[in-house]
Amino acid sequence: MKILFFLLITLNLSQASDPWTLSDEEQNPDTQDILIKKSDKYLRNESMIYDLNTDLGIKDQRKYTGTDSHKFALAGHVSGDYEHFNDILGVEFNYMYRSKSYNQLWYGFQVFQHNTYFNSITQNITPEAGDNANAESQYQRPQYTKNTISSLGLGIGHRFKLLTDFFSSDDVFEMVEVYGNYIVLNESFIKKQYLGYGLSTNYGIHKRSSSHFFYGGKFSYNLASVSREAIGNENKSDRSLSLGWLSLAFEMGWFF
Repeated sequence: MKILFFLLITLNLSQASDPWTLSDEEQNPDTQDILIKKSDKYLRNESMIYDLNTDLGIKDQRKYTGTDSHKFALAGHVSGDYEHFNDILGVEFNYMYRSKSYNQLWYGFQVFQHNTYFNSITQNITPEAGDNANAESQYQRPQYTKNTISSLGLGIGHRFKLLTDFFSSDDVFEMVEVYGNYIVLNESFIKKQYLGYGLSTNYGIHKRSSSHFFYGGKFSYNLASVSREAIGNENKSDRSLSLGWLSLAFEMGWFF
């Protein structure tokens, strides 16, 4: 939630009128405008990226990152618990499209699947006396019960260069993303499928190694609430699980 709050505040402040905002006429500059005329304005949140000409051994083919419109990325996830990295192993694909009305805001979707253990994403509910013998609290699962989590989510993102206030770098960018997810949990102990909704908040640091390719790492924190089909007339609370987990990911992809 802190990341979401930070994202909203950043967007509100950035959308306010200030001398750094590019006008409509300035959205597609030529190289001379960036490097000579208004470099401070253009390069405050963006950079000039150069590809290496391996034949000549020099950098050429300048690209202004402010013209990026699409982002494709693939990420591999592990658990955020440094003592048990392999308790979560997953893969994620995401695509984002840059807004034309506000060029630091991105829209997109993510798809991911994690193979994990029950105790890495939730915990056993304390057994309670009741009439429902099928309630979740009556199933005391082993800690290492295997689960598979799949998700499709829609979200927004904000790319920025806060770290460059502390050290000079033209090719390092940060990105915050928030997704609302549809979650499918396949639980192997009682062999039931749980469906529900959740939230992902991601913070990533990426290095542009060329005018299009990037790589880096990110933190991903997830919350979700899922439930299975009712057995008889049981209440939803008797058949629901609350999920939460932190994962670390190596991410690479392309901007263009």
